[in-house]
Amino acid sequence: MTKTVLITGGAGGIGREFCKLFNNDGYRIVVFSLLQEELDALGNDLKAQRSDVAYHGVQMDLSQPDAAERIVEWLDKENMELDVLVNNVGFGMMGEHVEQDSQKLERMLTLNNILLSKLCMLVGARMKARGQGKIMNIGSLAGFCPMPFFAAYSASKAFVINFSASLHEELKPYGVQVTCFCPSTTKTAFLDTAQSEHQSTSGITKFVSAQIATPEDVAKAGYKALNRKQRYALPGLSVTLQSIWIRIMPLRIMANFVYKKSVKEGS
Repeated sequence: MTKTVLITGGAGGIGREFCKLFNNDGYRIVVFSLLQEELDALGNDLKAQRSDVAYHGVQMDLSQPDAAERIVEWLDKENMELDVLVNNVGFGMMGEHVEQDSQKLERMLTLNNILLSKLCMLVGARMKARGQGKIMNIGSLAGFCPMPFFAAYSASKAFVINFSASLHEELKPYGVQVTCFCPSTTKTAFLDTAQSEHQSTSGITKFVSAQIATPEDVAKAGYKALNRKQRYALPGLSVTLQSIWIRIMPLRIMANFVYKKSVKEGS
């Protein structure tokens, strides 16, 4: 039987490359994303890659509080069971936390944390009942590090890392795999979306842009980690070594290091 994968925010960036990899392996692709034109373009690309592709692109604002429930309702209506769930959607916000737009902050935390947690709960329960399934949550190298001027985003990804590690242990006895994949800065629209007018923006952008990977390479590393049943993974030796160094350093030292580096780069 054809396996089914659902990818949130899969119409662009890393998610789009994940779709191509799953499509190449014969999966039925289900994507929930915000922009219909991106969903349509993705469908055309997947069909060009594989003429018999089974693709469902669903336009939805995933930052709405009931998005997870609406996704599951759609799956029930289509009579679909998921073999793989990829929680990919999310965005970041740069600048001083006290100057952030509260509504945008709420949307970010809803996408990065609430939607992810609820989908893991709702879809994970079904996978547990079936005794099989895979969940991949997209974290970030930033999740290992306190980051002034990127504070809520880095904290939201720390949540993803710790939540995924816990969920892995809870679901492992029932045959359900949970992988947390933590890329570094990737050449997508992410940094453009995260920009603010605060003077720190240029500094934090330069700081996190010291090493940028292509979405193709990042997605391949994540796909490999998922197929290898890794509980968490980073794309490449360099990023892995960075994460180890970050975790060794005391939080106050890392926070101060990032602060000074960002201010210096922005001056």
